[in-house]
Amino acid sequence: MSEIIILIIVIIIAFVGVSWYANYKSQQRAREFERELDLHNDEDDEFKERFDALFEQELHEQTPHPTSSFSETESSEVDMDLFDEPLSNEEAVSAEPEPPLQDIQQEKPAKKAKPEPAPAQDWDMVIAFTIMAESGTMFSGKQVKAALENQDLHFGDMQIYHRFTQGSRKQSLFSVANIIDPGTLLPDKFVSMSTPGLLIFARLPAPISGLALFDDLLDTAKNMTQSLGGVLCDETRQPVSDAAIESMRTKIFEYQMSVQAESDHLSNDYFN
Repeated sequence: MSEIIILIIVIIIAFVGVSWYANYKSQQRAREFERELDLHNDEDDEFKERFDALFEQELHEQTPHPTSSFSETESSEVDMDLFDEPLSNEEAVSAEPEPPLQDIQQEKPAKKAKPEPAPAQDWDMVIAFTIMAESGTMFSGKQVKAALENQDLHFGDMQIYHRFTQGSRKQSLFSVANIIDPGTLLPDKFVSMSTPGLLIFARLPAPISGLALFDDLLDTAKNMTQSLGGVLCDETRQPVSDAAIESMRTKIFEYQMSVQAESDHLSNDYFN
């Protein structure tokens, strides 16, 4: 019995000794790792200091000196002649004198002797209606979205909706925008959107006849007004009357006649 007790005691002592030795070695390795880490950090700090010193030296060497041969007067002249051919690096720092000013002035008219024609105006006349909500009410985004889709209007340029020419999404006939600045109608904002009104407008000349365009725009505006339960108004947001609509139609007809007369006059001049 006593032998068993002694054996158990020996086993316990051996286990404690092994555990102590393992713990001691673990702590020793941890201390060695910390010393290596400190040494590595010191080396990193030393490397960083050397790198910063080298960077400052390079920056100082690359900084242009105040006595640069490229004077402020020459710099301003280059800025003014933005469309002239740039000088090469050798020409910029060359000690040779520049050509006389008279020669430069003689060269410039040759470059500008054939000016580009001014861009043509995109439109001559604007047709516009507004669709306003009843006083004290607003159109919801859901209502606006449904009205736009029912009238074959699609999201496009300027972040607004357009009626495009048949079979093409590249040319629009007329457009619909929000009357609230900046006028955008974003599809992903309809859920939370509300507005007091919409602007529907077209520009002349257009891909189709002005009167045909006006009739299409007016029918679309009336259908959207009925769908939204709003009031069809003019561009000043005042209810539009039949007389005002006929006056707009007359102006468009007169515009078409003037364009046709001008076209005929140009044709006659060309053949004469």
